[in-house]
Amino acid sequence: MKKITNITGVVMILAYIAFLAIGWKTFPDEVPTHFSAVGVADEFGSKTSLFIEPAVMIGLFLLLAIVEHFPKIWNIPIEVNEDNEEDVLKACYGLFGVMKISIVLICAFSGFMCIYRDFPSWPTIMMVVIILFTIAVTVFKIYKCKLD
Repeated sequence: MKKITNITGVVMILAYIAFLAIGWKTFPDEVPTHFSAVGVADEFGSKTSLFIEPAVMIGLFLLLAIVEHFPKIWNIPIEVNEDNEEDVLKACYGLFGVMKISIVLICAFSGFMCIYRDFPSWPTIMMVVIILFTIAVTVFKIYKCKLD
């Protein structure tokens, strides 16, 4: 699972950077830099601000990929022992995978919203809901390991 999400995430990041490079000359000189809660642009800046999304993508993706390699530092809400370790780690690795891919997608959709002002905001909201749902499911799976 780790290998698949890492490869997928890196490919998605590179695709977004390629999209920026290829389309750079066609993007407007001024792009939205902030949106209200209802998705209306309320602050604007230079198109160079579009580099924020790939920087955030790369930074958060690397942070999660690094932390994913050190299970001993994770704050797991139950005691992990030989009986439940495999199930707990599997649940946590799934959470890391969903979070890495979702963060890349959230940043990409945010960039699309800045470039294409009519781009819908619902994909970003959907990714946040998916992250929250995945966290809830993971916590449920972990506590289920405690009961088994």
